[in-house]
Amino acid sequence: MNTWPFFNRINWKKMRPFKKQKGEPKVLVKEEKSENHDEVIGRLAAFFAHEIRNPLTSIIGFTQFLEQDQTVKADPKISQYLSIIKDEALRMESLIQELLILSTTDFQKDHLSIINVKSLVEKTIAIFNMQPQYKKVEFTVDLLEELYITANESRFEQLLVNLMNNAIEATNGECVIHTQLKKIDKDVYILITDNGTGIPEDSIEHLFTPFFTTKEEGTGVGLPICKAIVEALNGELTIQNQTPKGTQVQIRLPLMKDTS
Repeated sequence: MNTWPFFNRINWKKMRPFKKQKGEPKVLVKEEKSENHDEVIGRLAAFFAHEIRNPLTSIIGFTQFLEQDQTVKADPKISQYLSIIKDEALRMESLIQELLILSTTDFQKDHLSIINVKSLVEKTIAIFNMQPQYKKVEFTVDLLEELYITANESRFEQLLVNLMNNAIEATNGECVIHTQLKKIDKDVYILITDNGTGIPEDSIEHLFTPFFTTKEEGTGVGLPICKAIVEALNGELTIQNQTPKGTQVQIRLPLMKDTS
């Protein structure tokens, strides 16, 4: 009886490149040496993420089903427990999605389009303004120019949402998020500045390290994903503390070649 899908025929074939078999050590050793270490880790992450996602989807689905049961609704304690299970499962599902993004090579090269950076920044801010939990956040902008880049619009919007959300979470009390757009030579710069307490100096150099986080409930994969998105576009992402307080995120990206 096969109780663990890792060892079924289909998945075993998928995993064979990671394990040397009798009779073929020379070939596999050669393949392992020629394969980039990051690609191996990426393939492993993708495999396990997919394997975990299947039962997790069932857990979320059955939890949502049970929440509609009248007997369950009549018991506040059971309802509370189910809510916790669902929330934690959804959080794990979000982490798995981030792992899949990190494990996918060249994920930016598909579905490229011409993007008006100013319009996308305004759209992202509008998304935040429509949500009640952000109604006390003040968004200010300095978007003077219509500047264009070539990128995956969905990924780029995800980048802006992640960075603005980080800025909001880093601010206690009155929160002001300022976004500036400017052109320097053949590059576009997006500057996102908050009025928070800043980042501990000994943490800044580790911010883009996968699974490093300064948040109590953080996953440590959000910023590495942001960095991967920017670098896939031949750009650069940097984060630095401001004086007297706050943090600034700087995104540098090449303008479209035919943009003046």
